[in-house]
Amino acid sequence: MHKSGFVNIVGNPNVGKSTLMNALVGERLSIITSKAQTTRHRIMGIVNGEDFQIVFSDTPGVLKPNYKLQEQMLEFSESALVDADILMYITDVNDAADRNADFVEKVKKTRARAFLVIDKIDLTTQETLESLVAFWHKELPNAEIFQISAQEKFGVDGLLKRIVECLPEGEPYFDKIS
Repeated sequence: MHKSGFVNIVGNPNVGKSTLMNALVGERLSIITSKAQTTRHRIMGIVNGEDFQIVFSDTPGVLKPNYKLQEQMLEFSESALVDADILMYITDVNDAADRNADFVEKVKKTRARAFLVIDKIDLTTQETLESLVAFWHKELPNAEIFQISAQEKFGVDGLLKRIVECLPEGEPYFDKIS
């Protein structure tokens, strides 16, 4: 049995979306910088295993647009809500939980399997982390919650394993290069 699917990564600017995609793919595909809005369109990365293929899509950070380019970038992020097998909403321990409540409402309505990933857990206390997990359990009750540090690669292997488990059966979308 072969599995394949699309995993779209969405979230606010500077929460670790690109760092996480690079860690999952094992290559530096997405730009990583402290400057907000560096990712301006969807960036794809493919992970092939013997019996699976994951097509990751890193999207621009979600924000309320102030000009035309930001409007287009938000469209890329919103399109990720409809064409995913797994939707990963990334937040971090410093991100204001209600920062983009309207986008989170759209995440709640997606038909894709939802993963809520709390990144940068190495920068907080256990108490703060527990309150974040409790908040997100209430906010996105159908989402599986993962606690990681993409930068330190803590929890990334477990997340990747769970992604593979949740992929639908199917043939590869792209040729596998040996």
